[in-house]
Amino acid sequence: MNPSSQYQPVVNLPAIKPPQIQLQQQRPAGSSAIAVLLPTKTTQLPEALRGLNAELNGALELARQHGDFKGRPGDVAVCPLDHPSRRLLLGGLGQSESLDADQIRWTAASIARKARQLRLRGVSIYLQSMESIFVSNPQLLEALAEGLTLGCFEYTPFKAAEKEAGDVKATPATMPTFHLILTTGKRHTLFHQAIATGTTIAQSANYARYLACHPGNVVNPATLVREARALARNTGLRVEIIDHNKAVALGMGGLLSVGQGSASPPALILLEYKPPSIPRAGRSAKPVVLVGKAVTFDTGGISIKPAPDMGLMKFDKCGGMAVLGAMKAIAALQLPIPVIGAIPTAENSVDALAYRPGDIIRMYNGKTVEVTNTDAEGRLILADAVNYVCRRYHPGAVIDLATLTGGVIVALGSVYAGLMSNRQTLAQALQSAGTYSGEWLWPLPLHDRYATLLESPHADIANSGPREAHPIQGGMFLRHFVPAKIPWAHLDIAGTSHPKKDDRYLVGKSASGFGVRLLVEYLRHHHGQEQTPESQR
Repeated sequence: MNPSSQYQPVVNLPAIKPPQIQLQQQRPAGSSAIAVLLPTKTTQLPEALRGLNAELNGALELARQHGDFKGRPGDVAVCPLDHPSRRLLLGGLGQSESLDADQIRWTAASIARKARQLRLRGVSIYLQSMESIFVSNPQLLEALAEGLTLGCFEYTPFKAAEKEAGDVKATPATMPTFHLILTTGKRHTLFHQAIATGTTIAQSANYARYLACHPGNVVNPATLVREARALARNTGLRVEIIDHNKAVALGMGGLLSVGQGSASPPALILLEYKPPSIPRAGRSAKPVVLVGKAVTFDTGGISIKPAPDMGLMKFDKCGGMAVLGAMKAIAALQLPIPVIGAIPTAENSVDALAYRPGDIIRMYNGKTVEVTNTDAEGRLILADAVNYVCRRYHPGAVIDLATLTGGVIVALGSVYAGLMSNRQTLAQALQSAGTYSGEWLWPLPLHDRYATLLESPHADIANSGPREAHPIQGGMFLRHFVPAKIPWAHLDIAGTSHPKKDDRYLVGKSASGFGVRLLVEYLRHHHGQEQTPESQR
């Protein structure tokens, strides 16, 4: 750290607001658009929508049969209406026989994005034809609320609103209100609960996206420490900060080395969630620990990155932001599981104090690492954090998330994140959670024969090896710092955290918030499957 420098963010940014989602039995006056969700290849209009079609003088049936509507997930066709609600939005659901939460979430997000683009203030979404589905599985209505909230995300704090009348191109789109039209019946309370839960989870993901999009001159390790303290105050989480001096005393050589070239010192942020009430049988439950890499900007260090796209390295904090978002959701939902969020944060900069290729550093667990590449920095800060939480908390499971390697983008693109684990059962539980949440994981091996890639002639291990199997090298490196008795999974989210193309409910080159919904789904419905002694090497 350069003690003579003062590195402060340039501005305090306001928090984002979620859209309003209201459950109603009839369309309110003043609704500026009507939306309907339909599967592909429907031979006739569902009976529940025929009354609406009659009210619209057959416009719904005409648009379905002869318009541009294809019915594929995420497709939205916009049709003008000779009606007080001036537009009709048709959202595709895909094949009706394979309808799942992700299709509903995706389509809802597409409708929300279209509503923002058109600056619609109120959209009435007719869902009577899907009501029986929601009655049997309210979690699908939860997914719809998630999609609407995710689709409304837009990162615009540095966009100046255009003051001249008639020029609205620079003005952030209006945040619409969505009126969900259902007859509801006896499931009214469950429907309201599902909408509230879905909105909470998606807004937590949007919180992670919002922070991840901040540039390096606004968010640095010191900023994240302040943000974590604010989050703890607002949610009841307990926060502890292992600052530079404490990290020195603990011997966290990985964290300290990566951050020593920056004017903003590194830190390890710890957020602790304890359920407000735990059944007596569960009071001795071991916590789940979520660890997220938060390199607020990654130059690559002395092994400097190429100039093209280096500006995207503000997204190297996405793993840590996913943990912040997940902890926000966990506290709001009051899950019955103790959870620890650990966020090692540093800025990988270049100056006279920066660590060098060839340096040998001693990690928190005493192992020595030869630095062969200063751009393989994420595994160094993660290793210290993972080993520390394993020793301190004796967790039931550890899951880390990191934008760790470009190699995983080459292998899996922006569709799947790479998954490596020392427990097949934990890997399967996370994959199941990813299937529901639409944050998909693909398993990669952690075989002992890959260990030779990280051999060093002068230290216990090297931090990086040759080009081959690069994502697996990251997992193999971290495995050195996880006790074998603790179930652990490593998620390489480099390709899914900030896709370069506009895909699904993501917004162009913005952060996706990948991991928030996956982790919450795992903790809600899949946690516990990893407690078997079976291991995978």
